Amino acid sequence: MIFSRKYVFETKKTKAIRIILNSLAAFCLVLILYATFLVFIVVTAKTENDRTAEGFFQKAPDAIIVFTGDKGRIKKALELMKKWPEAKMLISGVHGANTLKTIMAGHADAEALLASPLQVDIDYEALDTLGNVRETLQHLDSSQEKVSRVLVVTSDYHVLRVRMIFREQLGSRPYFIFYNGVMSDWSELANLKKLLLESVKFVRIWFLLLFA
Repeated sequence: MIFSRKYVFETKKTKAIRIILNSLAAFCLVLILYATFLVFIVVTAKTENDRTAEGFFQKAPDAIIVFTGDKGRIKKALELMKKWPEAKMLISGVHGANTLKTIMAGHADAEALLASPLQVDIDYEALDTLGNVRETLQHLDSSQEKVSRVLVVTSDYHVLRVRMIFREQLGSRPYFIFYNGVMSDWSELANLKKLLLESVKFVRIWFLLLFA
């Protein structure tokens, strides 16, 4: 313990003080470790974005996968589709009432994109991130064309968890997975809340994958 017993015989008061000091020290240590983990989540997304930019500098991905769940993801995926129209797209985790037209409604150049020969599939089965990954791998496995380089689009705070699940579920499949995290404005309280919630979800899925 940080604050050990100083005397062979100690009073109730000194013992209480020692316990309080040790508790405060432990709490501060946990808080520092937790804050470090939150920073790691954000830094991981930035690192993966840099890796993606380098990996697709001169060559397009074979497939672009976008996980629904937060604003900006579909928009980012559509921007990438305009850049690499030869890539196939899968939108995973779509509500059953939606179609490609309703998903793209309101996005810039939506009409032009819908009129173009987009290769877009929609996954209605996934209900969570684990489902997103499993449905994605199933979709890639069933592809009639060779798929090797896959780009997954999600939110920056989500990248670390998505990457962990892919690494666990990928097995011996010959796919190279890259990630593009839509960057969040961390000055907004709503985004900080999402980051805190994401840390809880990460730990939960880590235990699930560890013991499942």
